[in-house]
Amino acid sequence: MTKPSAMQNNGDIFEHLKLHVGDRLQIEIPTHQHDQRFFTTLVGYVSNISVLVRNPVVDGLSLPMRDHERLIVRGFSGLETFSFDTVVERVCISPFPYLHLAYPHAIRTIPVRNEMRVKTRLPVRVSTAKGDTAIEAIISNMSSGGILIDSAEELGSVHDEIGVSFHIIVQPNDYQAHIEAQAVIQNTSIQDNPKGEFQFQYGVKLMNIQSSQAILLQNLIYQALLADHHNIA
Repeated sequence: MTKPSAMQNNGDIFEHLKLHVGDRLQIEIPTHQHDQRFFTTLVGYVSNISVLVRNPVVDGLSLPMRDHERLIVRGFSGLETFSFDTVVERVCISPFPYLHLAYPHAIRTIPVRNEMRVKTRLPVRVSTAKGDTAIEAIISNMSSGGILIDSAEELGSVHDEIGVSFHIIVQPNDYQAHIEAQAVIQNTSIQDNPKGEFQFQYGVKLMNIQSSQAILLQNLIYQALLADHHNIA
């Protein structure tokens, strides 16, 4: 697992991250009951002074925010995910709802390597060359180019082609996307599962996936990383 590192505030934090106006961010509001998370976008920043973000919108309305409210901001810079602690210095409503956040003293970062895998629990339908009926299974982790499938039934052998079909939910609008692709089994193993839920595990490479679908899968991976770096598989 890739461990987070801390970057101290030397006046060039945001320059290092190479963030741009309009980049998507996630803000987390820690509470005693649970952590609430909302998506927003970067408006701009002044080094060592303030970070400006749009006020998140929920059900068409600006999220009620208060001055001095503590937040955790998370994002993805293209090379690494990052997060930092801050407070709302001022809630502004004109000329549009936005927030002045305290410039961070330090930022936690996690490098994103190629083919980063994240843990999932997604139902998948698998069609094999030997069967007429699709087999129901579970995707236990994924990257933008491959998935790991847990199955109670055999799906095939190494180098066999299979078809996979599954749905993913993409933020910020809970958009449900359907992914359907041909795939090749790269490796197989038999799991010692006392519960007997799954017995077979297959590492699968997605083939000829559309660029739009690859982007959706990448967004899902970044979304999982933003939510919790422990999602890294």
